[in-house]
Amino acid sequence: MQPWTEFEEAVRPHLKHVRAYCSYLTSSKWEAEDLMQEALLRAFKQYRDTGRLRHPRSLLYKIARNLQIDAHRRRRGLTVPIEEAMQQPHHDPDYASVRGMVEWLTELLSERETEMLLLAEVFDYTYQDIADRLQCTVPAVKMVLHRSKNALRKRGRPDIADYARSKPVRRKYKPLPYKIERWTLALMAGEI
Repeated sequence: MQPWTEFEEAVRPHLKHVRAYCSYLTSSKWEAEDLMQEALLRAFKQYRDTGRLRHPRSLLYKIARNLQIDAHRRRRGLTVPIEEAMQQPHHDPDYASVRGMVEWLTELLSERETEMLLLAEVFDYTYQDIADRLQCTVPAVKMVLHRSKNALRKRGRPDIADYARSKPVRRKYKPLPYKIERWTLALMAGEI
């Protein structure tokens, strides 16, 4: 019997659990698949060197966790301070900066205004598409977008120093955290 078939038989019952654990660690389907394959590769190398595989699920969990920690440490060195990122002309898909921008928008605009603005300006929805999605009329969409853009122009681009000194806008209804999270993830994924 070949070594990879023995390894496969030992690991096969645990693949579903390991895949779920990798998805939990990465929160991304593609990264989870890469992490799982790398963990399987490392486990196979250990199996090839030692000739046995004790507690395969625990071993795969440990390898996947350590690989994710190593990847996080490598990425941590690549982050850019937010002051520098805001001065760059390109889009920065970093979660913290996108989340910060969404939170800034929700401080200035209502939930409905924020959603309409994102649909129109980021996702290129037509006025009719926005009206259909939010169950309102096209003139209402135009009016809300006009007011939203004016409010943003008056407030200006967020500057870290000014943002720290400025008073937050008091809103009667704050958006729910899951809405902010949904908008942030949609912006990062490029789809809503």
